Amino acid sequence: MAEAITTFILVFTVMALAVDPRGPRGWAGLMIGLAVACAIFVIGLLTGASLNPARTFGPYVATAIFAGDVAWEEFALYWIGPLLGGVVAAFVYDFVARPRQAELTAKGAAESPGGDVER
Repeated sequence: MAEAITTFILVFTVMALAVDPRGPRGWAGLMIGLAVACAIFVIGLLTGASLNPARTFGPYVATAIFAGDVAWEEFALYWIGPLLGGVVAAFVYDFVARPRQAELTAKGAAESPGGDVER
């Protein structure tokens, strides 16, 4: 759950600042970096704050080659959590931040001459 929640926060931040054209310019890098730093501070000791299956796979492979035993049965959690958190964040952001169809229709009617909505 910790990986899913922190990945949700990270993806939501990316969607708001780097993907959405309405987001403030020039803040994406700083805010995304702060979201990652906060995730590391909050769940670093609990899960290692992977937020990315590839970030877990590398240390697992290195540990298996050089140090010995690796809990490969836990590796699926590092796929499920971030994927679930990322997908839910994208859908929630789309639901929360997307302009409603009525607002778009009203704006289009106000901007077009004669009140016709252009498509």
